[in-house]
Order: sequence, then structure tokens, then C-alpha cells
Amino acid sequence: MTHSYFEQQCNFKVDYAPTTIKKWKSTRTNLQVTLLDQASPMVNGYFAVATEIMNDSGCPHTLEHLIFMGSKKYPYKGLLDILGNLAFSSTNAWTATDQTVYTLTTAGWEGFRMLLPVYLDHLFNPTLTDSACYTEVYHVDGEGKEKGVVYSEMQGIENQSWFIQTLESQRLLYKKSGYKSETGGLTKNLRTLDPNTIREYHSSLYRPDNLCIIITGSVDETEILDLMAKFDAELPSAPETPTKRPFVDTPQDLPLTESIVKKVAFPDKDESSGSIMICWIGPDSRSTVLDQAIDVLGRYLTSSSVSLFNQKFIEIEDPFATDTGFYTDSYVRTGMTINFGNIPSDKLESFPEKVFALLKEHCNEDQLDLVRLRDLVEQTMWKFVHKAEKSPETLAHIAIYEFEYGEKSGEDLIDYCKTLDEFKELLSWDISKWVEIFRTYYVDNHSVTVIATPSEALYKEIKAENVKILEDRKEKLGPEGLKKLEEKLEKAQAINNKEIPKEILDSFGRPDPSGINFITTESIAAGINKDIENSDSSSVVKVVNDTPKEFPMYIHFENYESNFVSIDLLFSSFELDTKSLALLRVFETLTSLPIEGNDGELIPYDDVVKQIKRDSISYYFGNSFNGRFNEFISLSMVVKNENYQIAIDWFIKLMFKTKFTKERVSVALNKLIKSLPETKRSGNYMLRYLYNKHYYTDRSLLKSSEILENETYLKEILAQIENGDFESIEKQLNDMREKLFTIENTRVVIFGDVNKIANPVSSWEKLVESYPKPSSGKLTDLPFQDKTLSELGISKSKKCFIITTPGSDSSYMDLVTSTPISEYTSEDAFKILLGAEYLQAVEGPFWRGIRGAGLAYGANCYGKTPVGELCYSIYRGADLEKSYSVAKKIVEDFASGKTPIDDSLRQGAVSSIVNKLTENQSNYSDSATSQFYDDILVKRGPNYNTKVMKALSLITNEDLVDIFNKYFINLFNSDKSVCFISCNPAKAEGIEKFFTEQKYEMDVQHIAVEVGPDGEEDYDGSERDDDSYDSEESGSSEEESDIDESSEDEHR
Repeated sequence: MTHSYFEQQCNFKVDYAPTTIKKWKSTRTNLQVTLLDQASPMVNGYFAVATEIMNDSGCPHTLEHLIFMGSKKYPYKGLLDILGNLAFSSTNAWTATDQTVYTLTTAGWEGFRMLLPVYLDHLFNPTLTDSACYTEVYHVDGEGKEKGVVYSEMQGIENQSWFIQTLESQRLLYKKSGYKSETGGLTKNLRTLDPNTIREYHSSLYRPDNLCIIITGSVDETEILDLMAKFDAELPSAPETPTKRPFVDTPQDLPLTESIVKKVAFPDKDESSGSIMICWIGPDSRSTVLDQAIDVLGRYLTSSSVSLFNQKFIEIEDPFATDTGFYTDSYVRTGMTINFGNIPSDKLESFPEKVFALLKEHCNEDQLDLVRLRDLVEQTMWKFVHKAEKSPETLAHIAIYEFEYGEKSGEDLIDYCKTLDEFKELLSWDISKWVEIFRTYYVDNHSVTVIATPSEALYKEIKAENVKILEDRKEKLGPEGLKKLEEKLEKAQAINNKEIPKEILDSFGRPDPSGINFITTESIAAGINKDIENSDSSSVVKVVNDTPKEFPMYIHFENYESNFVSIDLLFSSFELDTKSLALLRVFETLTSLPIEGNDGELIPYDDVVKQIKRDSISYYFGNSFNGRFNEFISLSMVVKNENYQIAIDWFIKLMFKTKFTKERVSVALNKLIKSLPETKRSGNYMLRYLYNKHYYTDRSLLKSSEILENETYLKEILAQIENGDFESIEKQLNDMREKLFTIENTRVVIFGDVNKIANPVSSWEKLVESYPKPSSGKLTDLPFQDKTLSELGISKSKKCFIITTPGSDSSYMDLVTSTPISEYTSEDAFKILLGAEYLQAVEGPFWRGIRGAGLAYGANCYGKTPVGELCYSIYRGADLEKSYSVAKKIVEDFASGKTPIDDSLRQGAVSSIVNKLTENQSNYSDSATSQFYDDILVKRGPNYNTKVMKALSLITNEDLVDIFNKYFINLFNSDKSVCFISCNPAKAEGIEKFFTEQKYEMDVQHIAVEVGPDGEEDYDGSERDDDSYDSEESGSSEEESDIDESSEDEHR
């Protein structure tokens, strides 16, 4: 056994969560290891590096990508990811302003143990070859176009308003430290970044004393320490003179001595609205009490419809903005940011003065609301406890912060994690203390205000400049120069993609999938729920004994140990008239309406919101059941166990006692309408709108509740109200209430600990008695998504739709073909699942051919069985036409046998699916959601995971070839597929020409541009903003994909 230099720095049990935390530090290298021991089938690793840089070169971000290109011990691109795929694991990474964190997520300890030393070798000893830098960072291709994975990623966001604002605020706030830098890299700097600069940056910061390994899950502590001892022995000893800690031992910025206001422009043809960002440097973030107080005050100002800024600026009939938000940056000193979105352009310059005047006016003991502040402290504390109970991820992020900014002794981890003492101290503060902190950090503290204004002139300038740069480059290089660049890229790709010897992969072995322990919950039916047969457990006995005779309501429990209970009331939207669906986003204000009290008096909406927040951990009203089954409308609440009865009381009040008033409906309409300009700047969102518009009928919530779809209608309703006719709108909304909220149309789904809930069933009698009409005894049918498909959604053929989005530089695409509808457990369903994962897996064919060539940031393939769909999607595309052509060739070559199926990649795809299945059930709450979805909603359970794993193990290479021929090649046949694209107007003509050549029937839509103060309207169409409301109060969800495998890689 290798001698261990690791000494334990702390060991403690967290008071409020089922977690034990231990930390060690090597006395030889100063490498740190933190273990968060919490029961879970998933083992997660966070490998944190503190990364300070004083320029915008992007070195931290480039390393986030280049680390995965091979290590000196394992000099093969993708070896880490391919091994991960084979070991039920996934890797990822993110780069923030002050850190780069690499992640390893594994189903079970065995795979994690196998991969950890390999991963760490990549971190400390990467190859960082010229060829890797060329393909991953920046290059020019054979057509003269600028590419590179990092370059394409930054190009996609660099001209967006939030990016421009944030960078400007950093530069104005921070003059001395690396917080001023854009660590992602500006495109102008990525063009000239030299590989040697990246290597020098790596050697200066990727040191043992500047890295912490944080591990969460159910793991063997002895094996961790033994593994780390062996790896630590291979590392160089720490220098005798301690190196400077980034940000801690380098120059630091203090709060400003004078306030600054700066205007910045961002390119957009719609000049009607902009945004404002106000930033401060706050207190030392290591003071947990002060840091938490700053957060609570920020929430007091912005977090919901009853917050100060919302009340004064947003929840009014003529709002100054449609949304406001607050966040902190956990730097040496807490960074504080408040932002406002969708501010009319003619109010942008004067609005900041109103904000500061309100802050000053409110800074006294008469104005600041102590009751509300204490409510927020309680709410913040219980949300934190709820998150910590569900998953150790929250505590893992605190451990990252402690590594970067805490004392070297490691003892700060105890202060940061063990107790809830900082919340308890805040609850003891009197109003004078709150006023003191409010004045110090929000009123007297000097700020940076960045006003972001849209500019059509800048849009046209950038568009013309990009065309000219490309033309000039092509002219300068000429055909011979372009050919040399093409050859240079091909050579670099050939070097990068050299084959990994089979014996290396085989030497690692394969983890045993039987060692993965899936979390399960106990399903219990009550009332008219006939979906399952109950067991005879003590929990079932309690439920049965508490069920009143002939109880007429559908209730379903997923039982597991918890201190919280989650309740979803699910209603089929099919009970609503199709025409009324256009009002759904207004109807969703149900959680922020006045309530009629028992005495007939109206309780003001702000009192209602304050009380519901006081009584709950979170609440939601919108479409879907936890992001799935999107034709459901869900009214949901998470509460402490002791508040179970109170939650039921709230359901009664919200469903039957709320009052739609002219004021609240007008406010909702104004916010929705004024949120449109910002929403239209999102290319990804516009793609979703385009897809839903054509793919579904008016019966679908995804289409008919879409604000863009209903922009004209909503404006007409607002005008109708302003002209004195509110009664007809009120009647429509109340008709929706009457049709939706019937006992036959209510499914009650409860996740939590039945044994800790008093009267789990009989408590619902008061809701039963509240329905205006008695039960007919027949439960409404489930609202299946396939019932809402349009003719195009069924045929999936011939058409290609394009929508132009001036505010986005990237392109987005969904290419869709048909598969069997709702066949979750057929042989073809499992083969499609594996085929899609084979193509889209990290270091798989699409990853190497599309992302690796810099054609797009994300290239994904996934099935949507509920609507019988197979989809190929491009996210942040740099070259959409090539992304299509390359994918087509990849699929056709597999289908024809020209490219053989790789055994290791197939096995890796199987493992990747198993990892995703396990991750989707990594805690009891998520497992309960999956179990209800599998067993009750889509009837693919019980034990769906076991069925998947068994079926995947039997699929052969020949089966994959067959399934590629049967379904996947149809994606690239215009007679058997339909295409949806969102792109910048500058790219529309070329994309339209390309897809016309692919024999699609084209349909190009230009979105509507609002008239700015001095602008003119010049083109046509519509859209919605998911952030129009407090996310806890209302919202909408997109349709689900099989095992949630379509989500984009949001980091590297």
C-alpha cells in the first residue's frame, strides 16, 4: 500500500441533510480531497481549478476543451470520454470568471474508481498539441470561414445584450483583479491565441496546490484515499515557497469610490426595448451572515410579484420593465447584480434614477418590511434544506467555494456547511440592523449601471463587416490558399483522431451493471385510482385505513423517507375549449390574484403571495408534469410535512376563491406583450416556436398558449379592457376555471413520507366538498400529446420552415422523421434509443464529425416516442449546411456498411444510456417522478430501467445497421422528413438555397420588429418569454424526449 501524505482537515455530519463531509490535504503536494458522503446510485466528481487571468485571451476556456484531447500517459483524443461511455459515466466541464471545474458523473462507484486516475492525468499532464489547438480553438476552413469549437461557442454569444452588458460591468467594477476578464475569450483574441500561451497558462495554474477533488455519493473512503495516495505520489512536491493563490493573494478590488453609468449598444433590428444592469462590490463573501443578508435583501427587491421593484415598476398597468432579477457572484467580495429586462427604449436613460430614488426612499425603519425580510430568511433556509436533502450538489458547490477562498486549514468548510446558524442569526436581527446593511451595500455603496440599447445601425454594420471580411479573406488567399487551409485542417484532424489501440481500452475492463443500485419508491393508490394494485405494507395500511368510504378522488402516492412533501394536481387541458387556450398565460396568474375571504372581502394579491410563499417551499402553475406530459396543466406545491393540511387549503383557495380583476389581468397582458422583443432575440426559443406552430394543432398547449402565436389577440384583449369591457374577458377566464377544475379532471399525485403525514387521504375531503359539482365517478382520459399532432406532425414530410432571428448570430435546426408512436418497449424502440445514442455520444460520430470540425456547438440525435419522432438537432450552428451534409454522410455510410459499427462505441452507447437512466433517478424525488411517469402515465413500467438494460444488451451491430436503414436515413430524405430552422437573416438566403437543393418545399418567416422611438417597422411575425413571471408562480414546459437525452451540452 502506497504511503499516504493525506491528513484529515475536517470530519462532520451536516445537521440538516443526510450528508457527512470529510476533507483531506496532502502534506507533500497540498492537493485537496473533499468527500460528501450521501446515499445515491450516482457518484459525482468535481475537479476544481482556481483560474485567474488578466486578459480576454480565453486561456481558461480553451483548457476546458483541450484537457479532453489526451494526456501524456494516454495521448489519444477522446480516450477519457470513450472510457467514460464504457463505464456508465459522463464527463463535462465549465469555465466561470474565477474557476474551471471538470465533472465526472458515474452510475456506481466501480466506474468512478476506474476513471479517476485517468481523468486526473489529463488535468495535470495534457498533451496540448498544435493540432488540438488548431481544431478546438480557432482555424479557417477551406471555404474561408472561421471555425473552431471554442471560437464558434463564443461567436454565438458575443453580440448578445447580456454578454455585452456583463463584460462592460466587469471591466468597470474590477480594475486590479482577474474578475475583469472574459475567461471564455473574445473572438478577436481567439484568432491570434498561440498554443504556447495556453501551455504556459496551464503550467502556471494547473498545480496540485491549486486543485481540489470533490466527490459526492456512496463511496468507499478507504479506496478513495488509497487511489489518491498513489496518484499524489506521482506528482511533484509543493515548492518550499508557497505559490500565490489566485484572487486571494493577488491584488483585490474594493467597492467603488464613485458611481458610473455606461451605455452600450447591441445589434438588433428591433429597437423598441433594452435592458439595465446595476452592479456593486459587496462585503467579504467569507462572512456567511453578511453574504446571506445581501442575498435576502436582493430577493426582497426582485424575487416575486410582491417584491419592491416588481410592485413599483412591473406589477403596474404601464410597466417600466417586464422582469427583474438578482444574483450574486461568490468572489473574494460578493458581487451584487440587479437587472431589468424589456424596458421601453424611451425610458432606458431615465429609469436608473427611479431605481436609485426608490432604494434611498425605502432605506428607513418605516419603509423596510421586517416581517417580509424574516419570511424571506425562512423561505431561503428551507429551500436550501430541501435541495440539500435531495442532492449533495448544493453542498458540492459550497465545497468548491471553500477550496478557492477559504482558509488553508480547511476548517471553514465546517462554518459553511454544518449548521444553519447564519439563517438563525438573521432571524434575530431587528429592523435597525437590516436598515444598516441595506444602506451600506445598496444605497451608499457606489455602483456601476450598464444600459444596453438595441441598435439597428450596429446590426447592419456587423452584417456588412462580416460579409466583407469573408470576401477579403477569400480574395487574399485565393483558391490555392484555401486549398492549403483545407489540407491543414484535414491533417490536424487526422493527427487528433488517431485510433486508440484496442488493447488500451480493453485493459481497463468493464464495470458490472448489476452493481448499480437504482433508487425505488413505493407506489400507493387511493380513492378511484385503479392504476396499480397496492401491497400490504404498513404505509399502505395507513393509507387504506384513512380513506373515507366511496372516496371519489384520484390520489397516487410515491412513498419514501423525507421531511418534505411534493403535491401535484394534474388537470387535462383537453377539457378546455381550444379557443380558450390562447388565454392560458393570463389564466396562469391564478397564483398571484386576490382571494375572496369568508366575509366576502377581497384579500389583496400581494398579501396572498406573501402568505403562500410563507407556507411553501415552492409552487408552480403551468403546463406539464415536471417537464413531461405537456398537455397536462399542473398546480403544484412543495411544503414541509407539517404543512400538508395548509397546502390543501391553498389548493382550495387558488382553484375556487381567487378573483380575476381588471388590474391583475391588465398587468399580466402588459408584461406578456412587452416581453416579446427580448424573447425574439433568442434563436433557440424561436426554433421551438416555429416547431410548435407547425407540428401541432390548435388543441395543443405548446402551440395555442404560445404568446408569439397570440400576440395580436392579446393586444386586442388589452385594448378591449382599456375600452371598458373587462367583463367578457373575466367570464372567459372563469369558464376556463369551471371546465378545468372538476373532480373528474383532477389527479392528485403526492411524493413524500406517508408515515410522517397526518391523515394522508381524509385531509382531501375538504377539497372534494369544494367542487361546485359532485363527481360523475368517471376520471377524464389522459391528455396524450399525439392527439394534438397536425397533418404535418403526422406525415413529417417535404416541408422546411425557416424563421429569421436578427438578435442571434448562431443557427438552430430540428430535422424530424417518423417512428412508431408510443411504442416504448418494442424492439425497434430500444434499437432507435441505442442508434441515436451511438451517433450523438461524446466522441461519437456526430461529436467528431460536426462539433470537432467546428460546424456547431451541439449536434444531437434523439427520439420522442410520445409523438413518434426521431430528431437530429443542431444547437448554436456555425455552418448549418455542412452540419446537415456531414450528418447525412455519417448516417448513410453506417446504413450502407461503408463505415462499420464500432464494438467499443456501441458498448459505450449502452453504458451512456444506463448512466442517464441512473442519473434521472439519482434521488428519491426524481425516482418518484420517473416511476409515476413510467408506470402510470405512459405504461412502460414497472421496472422500465431493467427492461431497457436487458434489451440493449441483446442488440447487435447488425441490428444497428438495420435500424439506421429503417429510420435514420429518412432524416435526410425530404419525402420522409420535415425541417425547422432559426437563423440570422444574413444566413437565410444561403440556407434556403441549400435546402431547396435537398428538395424541400421552403417556407421562410421573418419575425415582427417593433417600432423604436426613432425607428421604422420593416418586417413581420411574433413570440413569448418564459421569465415573464416569477418562476415559482407560473410557466410552461417543452415536450419531453426519451430518457431526457436531448438536452444540450451546456458547458464544454
